[in-house]
Amino acid sequence: MDTLLVFLIVFVPFGWCMWSLLRFTRDTIGTNSPMKVSRLYETTAWWYCTRIENIFVFYALLVGVFLYKSSLFGYISYTVDYQILIRVSMFLASLFLLGAGLLMLAVKLNHWAYIKDITIETFPELHQLEIAFKDVVLRLSDGDIQKLVVYHNDNPKMPLGYAKCYLTNGDHFVIPGRTRGEWVIVEYFKNIPTESVVRRFPFIR
Repeated sequence: MDTLLVFLIVFVPFGWCMWSLLRFTRDTIGTNSPMKVSRLYETTAWWYCTRIENIFVFYALLVGVFLYKSSLFGYISYTVDYQILIRVSMFLASLFLLGAGLLMLAVKLNHWAYIKDITIETFPELHQLEIAFKDVVLRLSDGDIQKLVVYHNDNPKMPLGYAKCYLTNGDHFVIPGRTRGEWVIVEYFKNIPTESVVRRFPFIR
């Protein structure tokens, strides 16, 4: 039973990651890419919450709560030296993990408020994209995007960010970095002028 449990814990997530990578590759390059085939991208709550970087958020909150409870109520043998120092260290570590986890969660929720209403559809025969928001639908062609301003935390291990797209007609819209299919915009319309702005916690305002 223990062997089966270890196998499931280790290999099921690995298999799921490999399957996701293979499927992503199949649907992004060659004759099956959105440059050749019409595709509709919609970000579901399940897809958004199961991204691999969210593991850190859940881990930080879980360990933070555990350390917080241990620092206040955990048993430490009376034979152990520096008990107060140990409890203070666990308490400070719990505050750090809880603070980091809650900030990351706040950014994720802030971005989800925008992502949940966005769908992206490709029209390769016309070389156009249709981006649907809650209140408006945009049909974009080559030359419609004047520039992109990308706000990001400059952390490749835990990437957070969003892009603000400015149109030639004076309007603009926001695409969070975890919007499904957001990469298609740059693939469809090459050589868009892009600015980079680093923010540790890139909240959409």
